[in-house]
Amino acid sequence: MPSHPDIGTTPVVGWLLSTPRLTLTSAEGDPLPVQRGAGQFAALAHAAESALRQSPEGTAVVGALPFDEAVPAHLWLTRLEHHRHPPAERAATVGSLSYAKAVPDGAEPNARHSAWVTTPKPEPQPSAYRAAVRAVLAEIEAGTIRKAVLARSLYAPLNAVGHWALVPALITALARRETAAHLFAVTLPTTGVHGAPPTLLGASPETLLRRTGDLLTLRPLAGTAARHQDPAVDHARATALLRSGKDQAEHRHVVDDLGRRLRPWCQSLDIPARPRLHATGRLWHLTTPIHARLRHPAPSALTLASALHPTPAVCGTPTPAAAALIRTLEAVPRRYFSGLVGWMDKTGDGHWVISLRCGELDADGLRLHAGAGIVRASRPESELAETEAKFATMLAALEDARRSTPRARPTAAAALTARRTGEIR
Repeated sequence: MPSHPDIGTTPVVGWLLSTPRLTLTSAEGDPLPVQRGAGQFAALAHAAESALRQSPEGTAVVGALPFDEAVPAHLWLTRLEHHRHPPAERAATVGSLSYAKAVPDGAEPNARHSAWVTTPKPEPQPSAYRAAVRAVLAEIEAGTIRKAVLARSLYAPLNAVGHWALVPALITALARRETAAHLFAVTLPTTGVHGAPPTLLGASPETLLRRTGDLLTLRPLAGTAARHQDPAVDHARATALLRSGKDQAEHRHVVDDLGRRLRPWCQSLDIPARPRLHATGRLWHLTTPIHARLRHPAPSALTLASALHPTPAVCGTPTPAAAALIRTLEAVPRRYFSGLVGWMDKTGDGHWVISLRCGELDADGLRLHAGAGIVRASRPESELAETEAKFATMLAALEDARRSTPRARPTAAAALTARRTGEIR
């Protein structure tokens, strides 16, 4: 993997979370102490509540939680900046807010446009992923688990300097393509020898939870089908997804688990009997809008998030057995993929989304992740195809970013974003 010790970045915004009409940003602030390992998420929620009680009005906690408690979370105390905009202006807003326009000392003025990536490489190879799906199915047959979400990744090494320019380019491209998504960008702790911090960024379709006073809403997703540019075919795929016994079962695991975990905190809990459709630019999902009124005193948004995460939508069920199997079978650790990005204020209100349709970018390259829920009726080839459909969101943004970067060199990324004839581009 190439290293670029001379590269530096100057983040203007350490954290960004954007909906179609409102973008929230924050610079880096005072980090919360983290003790990785079992119990990390609950301890962080307690530490955040305590720190906020002692902080001035207007203080919030923002940041990212990983998928696995073995990886340290990255949360800090700060003040949120609110940027309101009509949906049509979101792309321009997030592009200007997401990262510094400054070029490192000594770099050519146009050097910020020269970063690009080589052909993304699968991790693991498709044949190995299919074998891992078969291993999950064997565990389901043995009764060890009922569902596991198995992820794979694509890694695209950088072939030039200037990776900081890709952050605003990618976020802008995602804003244009995924108009209803939760866009996010988080500067993570430095991990490499070159000192450039990585950035987690993406366009999530899924809200884990939003707390406003004693009102709680969740939008779990599970069950997926690729969309099609022909309206008739697209409608047929959506209808087939709604009628799919396999996808209904996958979704039911998520909803039942959330209901079981939420009930002790709720004085009322409304969970529809059947899911509905949720559309992104490239995918159909099954979703069940969940509404609850919390008992007094209402637990904070981060307390609830730490108790629910990871849900069966990104892990499986039973959670401990599914998580152990994921650690054994997945070729590359997820880190912050399928973790959480969000905020919480002094009142305990907050909004946390699941970090999906995303990648982690540093000076060496960009790593994308995607996963598929494996249940008894799953087929290895179909689950592989689902991950490819999910990768397409970031791959298309990557190609858009290449085209918008004046000095970017042509790559084979466009070939990987090409879909079968007739699918949405």
